[in-house]
Amino acid sequence: MNMDMSSGLPWLDHPITLHSSRKDTCKLTPAQCAYRSGYWRYWYQADHVYALGTIYFVCAAIGIFAIGHIIDRLLSTSLSKRPVWRKTVALLRYGSYKAFRIASLSWWSPSLGIILLGLIGVVFFSVMTLGPKPYYWPNTKKLSYGNSPPIATRTGWMAVALLPFSLAIASKVNLVTIITGVSHEKLQVFHRWISWAMFVLALIHTFPFVVFHIWKGDMTAQYKISVVYWTGVAALIPQTWLTFMSIGPIRNRFYELFKVTHYLASLLFILFFFFHCDFRLTSWDYFIATGALYIPCLLYSAFRTYFVGGCANLATLTMLPNGTLRVDIDTKMKWGPGQHFFVRFLTLHLHALTSHPFSACSLPSSDTKGRPEPLVLYIQPNSGLTARLACLAQKQLSKPIRVFLDGPYGGLNVSKLSSYDKILIIAGGSGAGSTLSVIEDLLRRKSSSSPTHFQSIRVILATRDSEIPSWYTGSVQQLLSSHLKSSGSDKAAGKQEILDSTEKIASPDTVESDSIGEVSVYSTGRPDLSALIRSLTTEDSRSVGISACGPESMTFDVRNAAAAAESRILEGKEGSRDVYLHTEVFS
Repeated sequence: MNMDMSSGLPWLDHPITLHSSRKDTCKLTPAQCAYRSGYWRYWYQADHVYALGTIYFVCAAIGIFAIGHIIDRLLSTSLSKRPVWRKTVALLRYGSYKAFRIASLSWWSPSLGIILLGLIGVVFFSVMTLGPKPYYWPNTKKLSYGNSPPIATRTGWMAVALLPFSLAIASKVNLVTIITGVSHEKLQVFHRWISWAMFVLALIHTFPFVVFHIWKGDMTAQYKISVVYWTGVAALIPQTWLTFMSIGPIRNRFYELFKVTHYLASLLFILFFFFHCDFRLTSWDYFIATGALYIPCLLYSAFRTYFVGGCANLATLTMLPNGTLRVDIDTKMKWGPGQHFFVRFLTLHLHALTSHPFSACSLPSSDTKGRPEPLVLYIQPNSGLTARLACLAQKQLSKPIRVFLDGPYGGLNVSKLSSYDKILIIAGGSGAGSTLSVIEDLLRRKSSSSPTHFQSIRVILATRDSEIPSWYTGSVQQLLSSHLKSSGSDKAAGKQEILDSTEKIASPDTVESDSIGEVSVYSTGRPDLSALIRSLTTEDSRSVGISACGPESMTFDVRNAAAAAESRILEGKEGSRDVYLHTEVFS
């Protein structure tokens, strides 16, 4: 196979082989042939140089996360108490927590560590793209080194190599999550960044061909006779749609449209991308790898949804007085605190075509012989699906509807959180309900023989809705009551009274229990979370575990306050010896 583009239908070429030939017949002078076959320029080895180089780079990044995950799981208690190790952990957590924002754009950044990893990726692809020379062959009207500009060749192969990773981390069940312990929703930032890298590389791959053939004078003819050109454009169109629709503000504004068109656009992109690549060198290997990584995960998720979960899941919709929609789903599935399900409601017309993520706000019954507890979801109706559900709840008067459940996914490691001396749980907006399952699990651990170290829990709710505090406080009271009764305390109902506080940062209501701590509910404005966390982490040398669930603006404040605490540990200042943070973002 030579470097000239075939004019036939590439996917119908005969004989069809997995790889194209690397046989090269150079008709130039020996010096020119030597130049043409240079390591960074040679077309017939470009897949090995650029595609495999990209594979090694991404695998190295995944390996770093995997090593950290293994160390975290195998770390002994004695080692974790050593000052050197505590400072090492504090440094890594600082990078994991620290974030930035651009207020004028309402943009909140990923963590500092993720930003640095992204910058390393930018440097890698920039060097691989712009470092080797030349960008174009020194062709003349009589002398031709080839029809593929070197800069287009290398960017094309790097884009092909990124395809398996883009789809691998897009699925809810994926190998990267298994290896690194990073749940799928936290991998989405990498899915978007890899997709942007593919898009930019695709553009740099495309335009040099346009420039070259305009110079050669056969641009129009190429589009008429070479299917490679129109399949490239056909792949670029859905890729452009996918890339720009994934931009945060655009995605949030047109989420339903993005959700419905995402899979169709992805299918068209991969199909035409495959046709465009034909079987040049080892290009098929990357499509096979994409299928091997993505399809089993997709089938596993479907199997769990339709055969394990089954279609007998019935959901009852109830509108609460505070305007929150409560969904009770009868299911035999098991889940843990802070986990979420993708729910498909089967009676919502077009909405039945897509599933949507909702956090579990309850726990399965701890009594394995008793009647299973329903999966409880609390939803704040807004627009689209949630507005339709609220309307249905008012019309059907608690008539059950069928749903499919895909999950559970994600979740909080409560076993790790409970090992800290003091626990702070922060809830904001629609994230309030999801903290109830975390509180319930902590209370169960306190009542059972499970090894726990926490001495107190403090729960903060920040909300602008005047109706949510009374509902949330009542829900926590009910959990406390159940906990005290199960633990045999004779103070089962005596210490859950609503008290007033005169703290300067807000005017909270407080639920107290001498067995676990307090719950402060801020009904107006948002408390100064930075001051609150600073106060909690500078009191003594105890360890502090923090779980925060709420909007980006709130989790931003929490993450930076936790990063400041890690900074104080690095500086050896007085305060907590260990600070751990887990965040979930809700809009």
